[in-house]
Amino acid sequence: MITSVIFDMDGLLFDTEIIYFACYKKAAAQQGWDFSFELFKSCVGISREEAWKFMKQNFGPQADVQRLDARTFELVDEYLQSGGPVEFRPGAKEAIEFFYKRGLKLGLASSNIRRWVDFYLKKKRIAHYFSAITTCEEVTQLKPDPEVYLKTAQKLGADVTQCLAFDDSVAGATAAIRAGMRTCMVPQIKQPDTFVRQHAFKIYNSLHDIYPDMDDLLG
Repeated sequence: MITSVIFDMDGLLFDTEIIYFACYKKAAAQQGWDFSFELFKSCVGISREEAWKFMKQNFGPQADVQRLDARTFELVDEYLQSGGPVEFRPGAKEAIEFFYKRGLKLGLASSNIRRWVDFYLKKKRIAHYFSAITTCEEVTQLKPDPEVYLKTAQKLGADVTQCLAFDDSVAGATAAIRAGMRTCMVPQIKQPDTFVRQHAFKIYNSLHDIYPDMDDLLG
């Protein structure tokens, strides 16, 4: 029986990927490069080091992609501090409130930095719903490694078999599956690969779509 629900954040709860893409594109343009959406898709849901490899393949082996990353982070900070809008993904807030009202413990397993996670949760007034939060700064291996999900379950005091996980990325869904959790993928940018299709409990177009399956999800 499920006692805890663990959510990813970027691309699942919040429509932040469009913010990151716009900032990457602007930072790249400042160096005379075109940061395409296809390149952005390649970099979603993987470690920074892996993303740098894709960027170097695109911009050339001598490209200072660490500088590009640093400038992008500055632009995201500027966007957030200036009050730029951050929108919920469809059905995200309703799903959080639904599981919370059912008495389930909620956790967040994010590959983002804690400062931004806290900012988003407070800005959208949902921080109080989460009993456990784990970010990239607390793990040695990022998704698709299961560490971030395992650590979040540990904080919740839940066995992995008691955890229902939601993630929008292939790497994230893979991480939750490898952690041994009942995993649902809600893809935004990347569609599930063969491994996720074979091992995910459910795949949804939106968090709006989960309710007809609730007995199966929580049973």
